[in-house]
Amino acid sequence: MFLGVVLSCLIPPGAKKRNTTWRNIDLARCFGYREVSTEAREIGWDLTSGEFLGIVVFAVAAGAILAVLFKNPLIIVAGGLGGYYLPRVLIKNYRKRHRMSLMMSIPDFGRMLIARLIDHHSIVRAMELTQDDIHGPMKVTIEEFVKDVGVGLGVRPALDNMRAKLGFRKFNTLAETLAIAHAEGYSGEALKAMEKAVEAIENDVRAIEALEITARKKKRELACVVAASWAFPAVLSFMNTGNVNIYLNTIPGKVLIFFYLVSTLFVLIKGEEYLSLNLEEL
Repeated sequence: MFLGVVLSCLIPPGAKKRNTTWRNIDLARCFGYREVSTEAREIGWDLTSGEFLGIVVFAVAAGAILAVLFKNPLIIVAGGLGGYYLPRVLIKNYRKRHRMSLMMSIPDFGRMLIARLIDHHSIVRAMELTQDDIHGPMKVTIEEFVKDVGVGLGVRPALDNMRAKLGFRKFNTLAETLAIAHAEGYSGEALKAMEKAVEAIENDVRAIEALEITARKKKRELACVVAASWAFPAVLSFMNTGNVNIYLNTIPGKVLIFFYLVSTLFVLIKGEEYLSLNLEEL
């Protein structure tokens, strides 16, 4: 019954996607749907209000269930905090995976493009042929380049847009070499310079993959430490305190468990941030 009340307060009954009720407005204001959806769109994720509601309700409902099981209403607050931060954590992880996938696809794109340039000596034609053979997030970037050139933007501005969207410094070298070759001709020296730029990007990607393996290992170790730390309240709850469970039946114990839970969420979120590679700096 308690869980039903919580869910009924969060989900507007019979609300359609385009209909805005006061509950939708409160949800956007309290949990920051507009801000989160804007960040999601920037990385290609069209986060709907229904999906956002599902994530928030999942976290709040989990907190409500734990509050009922442990007879501790303070845990509902932790569920609310989880509902606020969970969408943001998911978007950060999605952005990181998208960024990693994009960077890993650049070397293959570069090699394909150089092979087409050797045959056709036209960057536009080479891009058109490459977009048919490549898959993944890089394909969208190539299609946007072809569209920019098709509407008369020009090769140099289209390459500048491509550089801005990728935001990878090593790719800037390749784009600049492509722009120079387009203006002065696709000589053997220009093609060799492109190959060196692609090799530099590939070396960076390999180094990032190695660091990512190390980071995943450290994250597992952190998760194990956090899980082990919960053994202390579990063991201490069996202490003889007049046949009363100190963590379930006393106010200080309930407050301690609440702070323990909030600290766990904080450690996991900040640990993910500190141990993850900051691909935006590349």
